Amino acid sequence: MNRPAVREFTAPDARVSPGEVLVPTELGHPVQGPLPSPAAPLVGGTLLRKGRRIGYAPAGRCADPAAGPEGEGGATVFVATCQRRDGTTAAVAAAASPADRLAVAAARSAVEEWSAVLRTRRLVAAGSPWCGGAKQALGSVRGAMTDRRTLHVYGELAAGPDAIGDLAERGAVFVRSLEEVPAGGTVVFPAHGVSPEVRGEAQARGLEIIDATCPLVAGVHAEARRFAERGDDIVVIGQPAHAATAGITGQAPGKTAVVSSPARAGALRAADPRRVSYLLQPGIPVEDSVPVAAALRSRFPALRDPHPDGFCYAASDRAQTIRVIASASDVMLVLGSADSPDSRHICALARGGGARTHVIARADDIAPAVLSGAGIIGLAESTSASPGLAGQVTSALSGLGPLSATTRRVTTDVVGGPDWRP
Repeated sequence: MNRPAVREFTAPDARVSPGEVLVPTELGHPVQGPLPSPAAPLVGGTLLRKGRRIGYAPAGRCADPAAGPEGEGGATVFVATCQRRDGTTAAVAAAASPADRLAVAAARSAVEEWSAVLRTRRLVAAGSPWCGGAKQALGSVRGAMTDRRTLHVYGELAAGPDAIGDLAERGAVFVRSLEEVPAGGTVVFPAHGVSPEVRGEAQARGLEIIDATCPLVAGVHAEARRFAERGDDIVVIGQPAHAATAGITGQAPGKTAVVSSPARAGALRAADPRRVSYLLQPGIPVEDSVPVAAALRSRFPALRDPHPDGFCYAASDRAQTIRVIASASDVMLVLGSADSPDSRHICALARGGGARTHVIARADDIAPAVLSGAGIIGLAESTSASPGLAGQVTSALSGLGPLSATTRRVTTDVVGGPDWRP
């Protein structure tokens, strides 16, 4: 689409204080009538970065300054328009008091910057960052809160900070020890599960237990017990600090080691090198385990494998989804906090796919330069992204020209696998 002209109008009914720039959420165009402005947060963000004080509100009817008395008074409004996917027209606009020359210049500049990047685009989103097990556990906690004033969540709940805060306001208490749970209390075991020792202690105390352990994690626990019962030493390929690790190693204490690299695997010792089995920690990409498993097999040629139907492919699928979207995108928007480890991980995956990458904590963080030359935009949520941010960004981008929004997700299905997979 051709770059639209930026037109100057007056809004007789709009009053903008000197020192402020009004970003219209809608306005009455003198020719095209009432127009929405979905991109208002983007224009507002540009003005904030310029150090301007802003406000959001409808601008009312607009008129040509040369239209005589009808075009006199009120605010000076700068407007660019574009077609949307549904054939309607949207406005990109900013307004200021005509008495404030600096604010007028800032308003014009912001609209001109955004008018330069109006075009047809395609948005490809990766979907939710949370796996089925995490969603199932969060749903269990929310459901339990409907008829309980207080419940205690043991350890970490895989959910965003807003969801955690909401549960805390409703009476959820997050604990690291069962000693923090009062007698007769309710305790939730989250998706990553717990060790038999913790479970036994809760049962011995007569606590009400809500078991939200991911079925895949529970399957790994069962396999660890089977390996231990047949006399094997167990190696867990995973991260020692991961929330799921303690629950797995606790199934066979004293017989389980955790390794995260081929070097560590090569240094392991076993009571009987002929009786060693390994497991994959749910939550890590399956492909990351391949070199570690190869090192283990080199060290222990009789190494016994886990059953592949029990592998958790959530992390693999998510990583591959990011790579696929990034490889087809001109720019990748990673939603969430810049200092979040998950945001940094997604950025690394996206850059590996060849896309320019930007972390976006709020919709107004998007600058015109980010979208310059970008016909295809990738979108990925980190676990630190605020609820609704993906929708807010999509809505804002829809005000910059025709936008086709799709979701693309790589999924792995275990054909004929156990029915306990989430």
